[in-house]
Amino acid sequence: MKWKQEYKLLTDYINSHPEIVINPTEISIPQSLRDEFYRSFDQLRLSFVEDHSSSMSVDFNSLCDNYLRIEKEITELLGLEGIAMPMDLFSFVHTPKDGLMRILYNRTFDLLQGKTEAGAFEEQAVNDLGSVAAELYRLGYEQWAALVLIKLLEPDQAFLVDLDEDYQPYLTELKSISFGRQAHHPTMRIPEFVLHSQKLNKYVAVKMMLAHEIETYVPSVKPAVRPKKKTGDTSFALDSRVMLLSFMASPKDIPVIADIYDLTLTSPDWMMEFISASELADPASLDQVKRRVDAMKPKLGSCLVLIDAGKELSPAEIPEKVRTVSVGFDQARLQSVVDALAV
Repeated sequence: MKWKQEYKLLTDYINSHPEIVINPTEISIPQSLRDEFYRSFDQLRLSFVEDHSSSMSVDFNSLCDNYLRIEKEITELLGLEGIAMPMDLFSFVHTPKDGLMRILYNRTFDLLQGKTEAGAFEEQAVNDLGSVAAELYRLGYEQWAALVLIKLLEPDQAFLVDLDEDYQPYLTELKSISFGRQAHHPTMRIPEFVLHSQKLNKYVAVKMMLAHEIETYVPSVKPAVRPKKKTGDTSFALDSRVMLLSFMASPKDIPVIADIYDLTLTSPDWMMEFISASELADPASLDQVKRRVDAMKPKLGSCLVLIDAGKELSPAEIPEKVRTVSVGFDQARLQSVVDALAV
């Protein structure tokens, strides 16, 4: 294993410089030695990723290639500065090995500090890589599919949704897409942005909401006082999302998806959710899908996208009134979904 060779080179470097203090309770690296220390430290982590990447269950290189392509298409199409996202996810979809290296940062210091032995480090680090890579792959895939769907809507205009001083939504300049970002308000949940779709000849409000928050959008009991802490901005939350599309009669017809104080909900026209093969085999996961559809009541129905490429969906396993599609990275399979919305 190459990582063990790099580990020896790094420990040799540490031992040859007594000014470097790394023990179970202290880490002290003089400024003059940090560049070389972290070059070797990073090479150790990179080698570990390369040694074990073939054993991972996800094809992160395919995700990277496809994501970079759609990101470039969308930013050029809409004249955006970029697509914003948490750094862990950004690294994973842009430079997968760098993203995976980030996972090993603390583990590697634990090894150098003597808090764990090399064998235990390898076992724990392999588990970390596998579980976190699977999570980031899912989130990256959701981001890819959402951007593909936006492209297939054939947008010729895009606007950020903001709130005026009376907390009424209005359209303003969109500089970057950040799924989950919205104007700050403690109770209102509004779209992140609005597109004009040439495909549908309509304005379309887009919201990527956290899946686990859907059932909280309309609480069963009205809060005693209007909440102050929640901002509604979830753009840097690393969690699975559901895509909502709401068709607008005019640029001023911006929906307030939910007000968790006034207990109001505006059902979207369409909803897209994601599911893994393991979740597909889990009745509890399918029940959650059903509850989210029941909560939002999309007027034109819902689409369930299977994350795992090459898998097929069995209609018998899927909640009623939910369209299913196995896309992989074939954009044409999402085209049929958009075509159905244009009818």
